[in-house]
Amino acid sequence: MLVFGVGWLGVVASFVLAWAYAALLYWADRHEKEPKGLLLGMFLWGALVATLGSALFSSAIDAGLSGLWPTDAATRAWVDTTVIAPLVEESFKAAALVLLFWFAAHEVDSLFDGVIYAALVGLGFEAVENALYFVATLVEGGVGQSLLVGALRLGLFGFTHAFYTSLTGLGLAVWRLYSRRWWAWLAPLAGWAAAVLAHALHNASMNLGAPACVVGIGSDWLGLAAVAGILLWALRREARWLREHLRAEVEAGRITPAQYRTALSLARRARALRQARKKGARYAQATREFYRLLTDLAFVLAHIGRGHRDAHFRQRAQELRAAIARLAPHADAA
Repeated sequence: MLVFGVGWLGVVASFVLAWAYAALLYWADRHEKEPKGLLLGMFLWGALVATLGSALFSSAIDAGLSGLWPTDAATRAWVDTTVIAPLVEESFKAAALVLLFWFAAHEVDSLFDGVIYAALVGLGFEAVENALYFVATLVEGGVGQSLLVGALRLGLFGFTHAFYTSLTGLGLAVWRLYSRRWWAWLAPLAGWAAAVLAHALHNASMNLGAPACVVGIGSDWLGLAAVAGILLWALRREARWLREHLRAEVEAGRITPAQYRTALSLARRARALRQARKKGARYAQATREFYRLLTDLAFVLAHIGRGHRDAHFRQRAQELRAAIARLAPHADAA
């Protein structure tokens, strides 16, 4: 009974931690929240498609190599974890992002967007992998060993797959934002390669004893800190886009100075929404949508400012301005 209870505890803890990280990322996306349906789709891809596909494909590769290249079990295990697993797993996780950028590229307007979608894929993968490791260790090594493995994987390594895949997301976001530059076309491959390398270094360090483990843990955390720094820079740049591009909308008379100030501040937006709710659901909906569309407009204008002057962006800017004009009389400002 104890073993059963500990097993369920590990499984639940794996998914709760993954959702906690996802909620933190969603909260940190300060200016333009991504659609929850797409975020959930990314998480489920990581949890279901990427985990199952990676397991099957890795097994097939291992079976093929064992026939072509017979060697001892230790060497095969090292190749599996350090070479095959990073290549296969990061490729299956990247597939979700490729589909996202193919069918819904308009949802990626900044580096932060690329990271949050990628991280959700990684968190889904992490939740299932951690749960499986916890249960397997419980069966093979007992409660004590499973609790130790659970503490390590949920504590020190609870974000690793999100970190690896975020590098692929960054590469794709760079391509999306700077596709007019030749070097941007190399960014997706560079991001995927960095994800595979970081994953391989982690797995290799876990196989080389305690000193190497410390190095591996340190590299994971340093990498995460670097991605966090990029995200903070991206958020500051998004704030600058709002200030610069929406100021022109004020000068053109499309929005009021009060609406401009409200659009720049999350606290003011929240206050405006509370005021609108007192007037009724219609005003609350109009206010929420008005400021969301203003943010979308600022990001579209930022695309145009970077040289993306094709008809799609010009048409999108016109559509957004028309929708904003319809909502403006009903949107509260604070």
